[in-house]
Amino acid sequence: MIPRKLSLRNFLSYQELVLDFAGLHTACICGANGAGKSSLLEAITWAIWGQSRVATEDDVVYVGATEAQVDFSFTAHDRTYRIMRTRPRGSATVLEFQMLGDGGYKSLTERGLRATQQAILTHLKMDYNTFVNSAYLRQGRADEFMLRRPGDRKQILVDMLNLAQYEHLGESAKDVVRDCKAEANAIAAALASLQETLAQEQIIQPQLAQLNQDLAALKLVNATTKQQLQTKGSEQQQRQNQQQQLNWQQRRYDRLQEDCQRLQTQVQQQHGQLRELEVIISHSDRIYQEHAHYQELCHREAEANRKSQRYQQLNQEKSQLQQAIAVKQSELKEQLKHARLELERLQQKQQELNLAIAKGTEIEAAVNKLHQARAQLRQFDRLQAQASPLIQRQHSLQRQLDQHVAKLTAQLDAQRKQLHQWRSQTQLNPDLLATKQQIDQAISHLQARQAYQNQVYEKGLERRSFLERLQERAQACQAQFSELSDRLAQLSQPHQADCPLCQQSLDHNHREQLKQKLEQEYQSLQAEIWVIKEQQAASECEIQVLRQEYRQLSQELAALPTYLQQKGHLEAQLQTSSNTHSQIQTLEQEIAQLETCLQQQDYLPEARAELDLVESGLAQLNYDERNHALVRGEAERWRWADLKLTELKKAMREHEQVLQQLPQQQAQVELRSQRLNQHAIDLELQQQLEQCDRQLAQIGYDPATHQQLRQAQTQAQPALLHYQELTIARQKHPEVLSQYQQTKQQYAQKQADLAVLSQEIDRLQQTLAVTPDLAEVIKQLEQELADQRSQIEQLIGAIARFQQTQQQLETQKSQASNLETRLTELRHRQQIHQELQYAFGKNGIQALMIETMLPQIEAETNILLAKLSNHQLHVRFITQKAGKRSDRLIDTLDIEIADSQGTRPYETYSGGESFRINFAIRLALSRVLAQRVGGKLQTLIIDEGFSTQDHEGCDRLVAAINAIAGDFACILVITHMPQLKEAFSHLIEVSKTNMGSKINLVA
Repeated sequence: MIPRKLSLRNFLSYQELVLDFAGLHTACICGANGAGKSSLLEAITWAIWGQSRVATEDDVVYVGATEAQVDFSFTAHDRTYRIMRTRPRGSATVLEFQMLGDGGYKSLTERGLRATQQAILTHLKMDYNTFVNSAYLRQGRADEFMLRRPGDRKQILVDMLNLAQYEHLGESAKDVVRDCKAEANAIAAALASLQETLAQEQIIQPQLAQLNQDLAALKLVNATTKQQLQTKGSEQQQRQNQQQQLNWQQRRYDRLQEDCQRLQTQVQQQHGQLRELEVIISHSDRIYQEHAHYQELCHREAEANRKSQRYQQLNQEKSQLQQAIAVKQSELKEQLKHARLELERLQQKQQELNLAIAKGTEIEAAVNKLHQARAQLRQFDRLQAQASPLIQRQHSLQRQLDQHVAKLTAQLDAQRKQLHQWRSQTQLNPDLLATKQQIDQAISHLQARQAYQNQVYEKGLERRSFLERLQERAQACQAQFSELSDRLAQLSQPHQADCPLCQQSLDHNHREQLKQKLEQEYQSLQAEIWVIKEQQAASECEIQVLRQEYRQLSQELAALPTYLQQKGHLEAQLQTSSNTHSQIQTLEQEIAQLETCLQQQDYLPEARAELDLVESGLAQLNYDERNHALVRGEAERWRWADLKLTELKKAMREHEQVLQQLPQQQAQVELRSQRLNQHAIDLELQQQLEQCDRQLAQIGYDPATHQQLRQAQTQAQPALLHYQELTIARQKHPEVLSQYQQTKQQYAQKQADLAVLSQEIDRLQQTLAVTPDLAEVIKQLEQELADQRSQIEQLIGAIARFQQTQQQLETQKSQASNLETRLTELRHRQQIHQELQYAFGKNGIQALMIETMLPQIEAETNILLAKLSNHQLHVRFITQKAGKRSDRLIDTLDIEIADSQGTRPYETYSGGESFRINFAIRLALSRVLAQRVGGKLQTLIIDEGFSTQDHEGCDRLVAAINAIAGDFACILVITHMPQLKEAFSHLIEVSKTNMGSKINLVA
């Protein structure tokens, strides 16, 4: 991967940045601590892999910004790619992946962030761990490999070489072994159970034959019982039929008796009804006479009702006419009242008009004065028409001048207020500077504490990882310990003649040698377990201390965002204050100019000249608005005379009308008074009332006579009921007589049928008395038949169960054969995966690959170290050494360092020598790792501290970097040492400003 271009926007300490890597082969990124040097490289790792040192994604966004974006272009595998990663604060990350083609960049973005990230890894062929372990030598990680224990060094190599996949494969093989073993045990148990079941086959055959014989004998007995039951059932059925016929005849006899009783009752009822009808018919003459008298009374009462209706109608008409005459009389009185009021109004109006007409002379004099005033007003109106345009222009020009003065005055007030405000702000500068210095000191202290917190966090992760590895190793040792204990126990048994490992025969000597070897391994493993426990206790204690320290640092750093925000506000205020001084001077000059302009009236000269010309024209016309107003007021004062003249003319016309209306109104009052006094209200209504009285006298209706007639009719009303009863009796008498005769005949017939049915019942009772009842015999036979059927079903069920058992045994024979085959396969697979488990373990392929790569790493390290130390230093990797308690070799990864004086421990070398050793080993690891992943290491980024090197050591480091420069397309070195900056042809200077970090590219 070769970088081409890096663009940042609001990322960590950068607001805007564009860095073009074209022409940069070896470059030095320099700047003060905390300026943002490492943030440039973190931008690359965040853009490609989304990895950075921040705790949360939102922390990559610049303080005060809402969104961070990194745009990174690079070349990998002869193709150019572009990645744009954007993080809005509080929202999801957006990732865009492109590849440069003939027509420009082509999008390779997939649906979803994870899919796009996987596409990047596929094209780049390098994950984040591989990059930071090969191309990126991170700050503070150079001596990590050297400071670890031998076992931890192997684990570092395992992590860097990505050998953990073999550990996963070993775990998978272990799971397969466990599953195969569990399944094999289950199958073996199932086989043992099946073999026990198959042994029952010899017992089932004779039992099944005996059951078949018993079933045949029981079926013969069952057939005989069925025949007997059928014969007895037929005989019993005949007796039941006779019993049913007897029961039916008895029920018929009962019904006939009920019919006879019912008919006898009907004959008696019909005979009584017939006698009642004959009695009514015998009184027919008397009933006819009473009915005729009742009809005559009804005719007389109907005539009286007709006269009563006419009498009431005429009375109602009379009442209506009387009410109408009363209403007319009331209306006439009301008309007389209104006529008198109107006469009084006309007389009063006549008096008022006489008074108005008397003022005629005064009104005529006022009208003459009004005409004189209006003549003068017309003269002034002509002058006003000539002077009005000049006056309007005068007012317009004066208003324009007043508005301009008001505008200048308002502008002057605003500038004076702004000047006062700016002067007040400039007085606060010393306090702001002091506050900013305090906040800067607090921020520097907290940022240093934050860097220390990151180191504590990484140290805690390293301790946690080391503790987990100790736990895994402890579990492995415990398993080996148990296995060794089992082997020793087997060898201790006197009858054990085979080797517990290879299952071969052992003589006494070989037995003792093997036992001694296992005891040595047992003691060595026990010692290692004690060491692991001590390391676990120490690591847990250290983790607790680091955790407590991390929490304290987090509480201390909680104020950092607030300080950063306050610093931004203070910097903005100071920047504003610095710009205010020049603005104050400019504003004071503008205020002086405005004051001079207002005092000398040096504004709008054209408008002021035109105003003088307008005022001169008005003077020539000699028009005075005040005289015009006086004349207008005089005309307005006498304007009432015009109105009064109109009122006078109107009063004279109304006076003539009143003189004409007064005689007519007096005649109407006299006429209505006369009609009321003579009762001449409405002649037509009065004539209708007299006619109504004459008609009432002609009717001759008497209400008392009518009431007596009604009482006589009510008393004669029973004759009508008697007449109706006679009519009904004459109609019903023939029908009742016929029904009576028919009912007597039916009664006689029912009596004859009853005698015949009694004889038939006596015959059936005699027949049943001589026929035996077989119900108990049939019930006993049915019980025997049910018992036999139950026994047959039980035998059939037992036979079916034995036959089913035979089928199951056949199926289980097949299952047993299949299980034996499966058991063989599982044991074979278990053996294979046990071998794979060992092969994929730490002592298998992983150890073999490390043994293979260590010579390459050692050779690369010594080549680089020779260039860095002028052939004074040399390292050697030792993978095996003799144990402390035995001569058996144990695996290790020790590093021997030799100089001109000989081999001595790593801790005895100076800081500069230690750094050169660490740098050489780290760079060698990076090269070998890059070769292993199938690519060439084209970019090298060195973010390490060089402060431990003297001048000569720095020169050798630069010489070593220049020596390996041909192997890389781009080398970036991060430092703040002046002597190292001068050794590179290109510098990327990083500085911290109020607007964020900035870079300056120096060739």
